[in-house]
Amino acid sequence: MIIAYNGSFTSPEIDTTRKKLYEPPYMAYPTVVFDGTDVFFEPNQSAYSSSFNQHIMAAKSVTPFFNLSLIATATVNTGNLQMKIITADTIPSDSILAFIAICEDSVSGSAKDFNYVVRQLQAFPVALTYPDSLDTIINFTHAIPVDKMTGVLFVQNMNTKKVLQAIKSKF
Repeated sequence: MIIAYNGSFTSPEIDTTRKKLYEPPYMAYPTVVFDGTDVFFEPNQSAYSSSFNQHIMAAKSVTPFFNLSLIATATVNTGNLQMKIITADTIPSDSILAFIAICEDSVSGSAKDFNYVVRQLQAFPVALTYPDSLDTIINFTHAIPVDKMTGVLFVQNMNTKKVLQAIKSKF
């Protein structure tokens, strides 16, 4: 995940905390972390696509703890994310957080363009039990072209690092 605030690549406290969840001794390209725990690195480019697809299929086979809905709307300077988190199963009694990321697509870098550059990141605890749900609206200000904005909602078990469910929505 690339973190950029105010046009510079910096790391506020919440992003530094998230970064510490994924600090193996060395991560080289191409590396992907599926669901927060399954780290994938395939140095053999000819086997990369096949191995990558196997990890995707394994992640898709897991029954989610939550059903999520996300509706993103924005004007030139403001936006809101209408989200709903519905429990779909008995939730582990761990530290569960929901994260809202406001991302910008197609940010030009020195060697390539980057997609899903996180411009804002907010987190809040999810203290739900089955069959509870949470329905809320997050309002924010921004300086991102609306056609390049994406909102991402994901729920993560902070004890195991596992991402329990995620959803994205274009603005």
